[in-house]
This record gives sequence, C-alpha cells and structure tokens, in this order.
Amino acid sequence: MGTDISLCHDGTSALVTVDTDIDHQSRPQLESAADDLPNTVRDLTLDLGHVVFVDSAVLYVIRDMQRVVDRNGGRLRVAGLTGQPRRLLRHAADLWPEARWDTYLRAS
Repeated sequence: MGTDISLCHDGTSALVTVDTDIDHQSRPQLESAADDLPNTVRDLTLDLGHVVFVDSAVLYVIRDMQRVVDRNGGRLRVAGLTGQPRRLLRHAADLWPEARWDTYLRAS
C-alpha cells in the first residue's frame, strides 16, 4: 500500500497512483513523491481510484502536485474520484469556488 509513480519514457508525463487513505499521516509521503518528480514532468495524473477515505490533507496534496506541474507550465489531472473522496472535493468546491476545486472534479 502507498504510492506508485510511473514516468513516460521521455519523462514529460507521470502517473501517481495512490492506494492508501489520504490523511495527515500519509500526506508527507505523497508530498515527497511530488517533490521527487523530475523537472521535465509537465503532465501529471493523480490516480485516486483506489482511495477509500480522505480528509483535508487531500486538498494540500492536490495543491502541492499542482505547484509541481505549474513550475513547468503543465497540467494536473485527478482521476478515479469516487465515493467519499469525491464528496470531500465537491464540498471544497462549494465552500471555496475561487480555489477552482471543480476543475479536478470535471477531469475525474
């Protein structure tokens, strides 16, 4: 359980697959994974399809991964949002529309 990172052959895109709950305990590992991505990554997909539970830590993780691709002019896609993780992100989008959380909901 944890996080798996797959890079494409030229290093411009990456897939980060998470298969553990995202909370204050797992957040440092996920943020470290984002920081360890090469500077060549412009397209990043965060796959949360195996995640059953998230707390507010997921918002920090998404923002951190967005920051990583922003530095290279890239984009972040959040995939596999279902159940409780999707509801939390939907609530965040309702409470803080200026943060554009709905962008990640549409992409999923």
